[in-house]
Amino acid sequence: MTVSLAALLFFARALALHSEESNTAAIRYSEEQALEGRDLYNEHCASCHGAALEGQGSLPLSGATFRARWADDRHSVDDLFYIIRTLMPYGQPATLSKQEYLDIIAYILMVNGYPAGAQPLPLDPPILKRMAIKAQQP
Repeated sequence: MTVSLAALLFFARALALHSEESNTAAIRYSEEQALEGRDLYNEHCASCHGAALEGQGSLPLSGATFRARWADDRHSVDDLFYIIRTLMPYGQPATLSKQEYLDIIAYILMVNGYPAGAQPLPLDPPILKRMAIKAQQP
């Protein structure tokens, strides 16, 4: 009976670890998407957040401030998408298309050192929710 209980606990733990892994997707965007986002960022965001995302009268979107605010394993790309889409540009929220907001997020991720992949960020909330923003390793 003890062996059965130990085996059951082992498999339950393995299943829990597998579930945690499958609920977290790697952040991937395409370089092309980030470059589109750079142009959109320069047009709609740079006047407040700075040309280098350094924060120019508004919160920085790069460096230590970005990491402290977003790269905490609790926030997802979907969280960032929601905040930017519903609050920005300042005084004119939700005036860009959802795709344009995703492109800007791809640019923000690129500037913050997240690696590009072959596929763009998808316009799929369940997938974006699984993309936890984690601190980048040096």
